[in-house]
Amino acid sequence: MKLSAFLGLAGAIGILFGLEFLLIPELALSQYGVPTEPHNLMQARYFGGTVFAYGLIYWLARKSTDDTTRRALLLVGVLGNGIGLVLSLWSRSAGLQGLLAWLAVGIYAALLLGSLYFLLRPARRD
Repeated sequence: MKLSAFLGLAGAIGILFGLEFLLIPELALSQYGVPTEPHNLMQARYFGGTVFAYGLIYWLARKSTDDTTRRALLLVGVLGNGIGLVLSLWSRSAGLQGLLAWLAVGIYAALLLGSLYFLLRPARRD
């Protein structure tokens, strides 16, 4: 897979998940077994807006050929997806989220591994 395709995929995932949490937080929270009280709905919208913005950044920068930009995107991917992975594992093991939290674990793990792969491989243009 080319880096541009990986960034496009990561961007699309971020945009779609971000829009779900931003526009229909009741559905998003209930899928994860999280109560849909007003405070949680507001936090879900904040989360959705942030995930949407990160997804948009990845999507718009997917064809960048600037090495500094690519490295920055991948470093953010490692850090952000690493934190998301740890938090998802913790919330699931603590019983704070339902079984769908394993989907989040899988997505965060795949994006973390992809970011590490492209960050650590020898530089090449694609």
